[in-house]
Amino acid sequence: MAQDKCRSSPQDVKADLKCLMAQYALPSIHSLGPGFQAIDSLEATKTTCAVLKRLNAALETNDTEKLESCFFAEQAFWKDQLALTWHLRTFISRANIAKSLLETKALRMMTGKFEIEGEAEFIHAGPNLPILVCELRFRTESPAATCDGTMWLLPVETQPSGDSTGTTTWRIWILSTRLGELDLHPENESLLRSGGVCSKSEERIETDVFIVGGGNAAMALAARLKALKVRSVMADRNASVGDNWARRYDCMKFHIPTSFCELPYLRYPSELQNRLLTRNDLSTQIRRYAQTFRLDIINSVEIVQTTLDKDGRWNIRFQTPDGMSTAVARHLVQATGIGSQKPYLPPMLKHQAFRGTSIHSSQYRNAKELKDRGVKTVCIIGSANTAFDVLEDCHAAGLQVTMVARSPTYMVPLEYVCDDRSLGAYNYSVEKADRLFMMLPTIVDSQLGRELFSQLASKEPDRYSTLCEIGFPVLDSRHPDAALMHNLIERGGGHYVDTGATALLAEKKVDFVVGVEPKAYTPNGIELSDQRALDADAVVWCTGFADKDVRQTVADILKISLPVDATWGVNEEGDVRGLWRRHLYVDNYWVMGGYTQQHRWYSRLLAHQIKAELEGILPAAYRDVPSAVPACEV
Repeated sequence: MAQDKCRSSPQDVKADLKCLMAQYALPSIHSLGPGFQAIDSLEATKTTCAVLKRLNAALETNDTEKLESCFFAEQAFWKDQLALTWHLRTFISRANIAKSLLETKALRMMTGKFEIEGEAEFIHAGPNLPILVCELRFRTESPAATCDGTMWLLPVETQPSGDSTGTTTWRIWILSTRLGELDLHPENESLLRSGGVCSKSEERIETDVFIVGGGNAAMALAARLKALKVRSVMADRNASVGDNWARRYDCMKFHIPTSFCELPYLRYPSELQNRLLTRNDLSTQIRRYAQTFRLDIINSVEIVQTTLDKDGRWNIRFQTPDGMSTAVARHLVQATGIGSQKPYLPPMLKHQAFRGTSIHSSQYRNAKELKDRGVKTVCIIGSANTAFDVLEDCHAAGLQVTMVARSPTYMVPLEYVCDDRSLGAYNYSVEKADRLFMMLPTIVDSQLGRELFSQLASKEPDRYSTLCEIGFPVLDSRHPDAALMHNLIERGGGHYVDTGATALLAEKKVDFVVGVEPKAYTPNGIELSDQRALDADAVVWCTGFADKDVRQTVADILKISLPVDATWGVNEEGDVRGLWRRHLYVDNYWVMGGYTQQHRWYSRLLAHQIKAELEGILPAAYRDVPSAVPACEV
């Protein structure tokens, strides 16, 4: 495997997404005025081609100054996903972009030019953000591959001088490039229906890739690998395929459109497209997926030992009900979930004092189980998605419920999430929506989403006024601290996509206490940080999970100590840390995870990296940082 060019990389340094969003706030094009006219597709395409011509000329002549001048001066991004860096990178500032583009286009032997794909389009990305956007195509020869991309242009108005009037020119705000297909072996969906090769009773299994996990992330990657003619075996601790969902609490449901949750190659049935997916829907689809594509998976697996031999191959010894087996693989993928395996419980005193039932939400099944134990009153610790699901379930069962909201909760109405300008775009085309959202720098995507939700919330400022009046702490999308992407990829939750359960609070059908922390158990409940006692027959801890960083779990899961990169949160470039990419010191160990959109998108990119390595054509990851860019570290 090629060695990385630069071993001292800042791309795993943890940064603060909100700080990055403030540092690189969306441009506001005021000088053109509110009457700036839309441009038809013909004129948009002509203008875009002129910008591309300048860009290509600067690249061809290696002219750094001219290349810089193609980009928007105040703010510019280049996001690359394997096409030129063979890494997942976002370069910020036109000086950094120009230097890195010239270096990587030479490394990848970029042949020909950036060419426009189809027609350019004029859109208003925000009130003061008129842009031209187009899709691109190009080729590289090292390795030989087709690549694609998108380009977002911003207008720049030159000031009138003498007898001349001001003119509008366009500059590149965002250039986004992505590996399309390797010439050596493009994705071949016909391979998906071929038979598996793994026997669950084999004592020794040899495969290209050993995937630890059997959920959506693992399945998506296994299918992508199979389409590239790469052998893989999944090993899951659960007894049956789909148990990762089937074992969740009975009322569990996704709070996002079904189309957003699609796995590669096989859509959910049409009858599930216009409602929220339940745990049974999710479990059934995983089983259907594994059966349809005949993916190799071994269940009831307990890993006993993992070693890396002198030839760089992984040897994984594991126990199943059939006995001990060993898998030998060139690549090892951990797909055991990010922030979903290790329950977090705040420190509490006097654990033995409580006479009732205390469980984490991962142990909760339904309110009936609690009633069968004689429970009449329930205290729910937390106020995010899971907490509201449990609250609704317990209230429906006739239990007296009290929610402990330790801090303000960011409330996002479901209809905001399903708006056509948000995740509702997936209802029209999953592929187009993925290209729209996943080609954007996270710093930009986060702000566009926040701006949209803020606009929607401004149209109904009193939506949560009743909750505020009765003392429940709410952040709505008008609040400057509200940023859903922060909750998703930094906090791993802490928000509620409102599917209706807030009405129980507003109508005073359930109780709540706010701004306090549980400190100790009492015989009849819990003591709060303000010395109040809260009586309850059962306490359900909806406090999330503590395993967003694989450095905290790799030894427990794989039974080996590895110098792996940190995962989750964002780095200085605004990209998610440690997932779907090579790790600095163990470059045939990978982490596959995230949420459903990321499973679908990044499974393809991860599979291509593995395929390239197996074929001996994987370039070194480009880790260079052209110059120091002030960033927001935490």
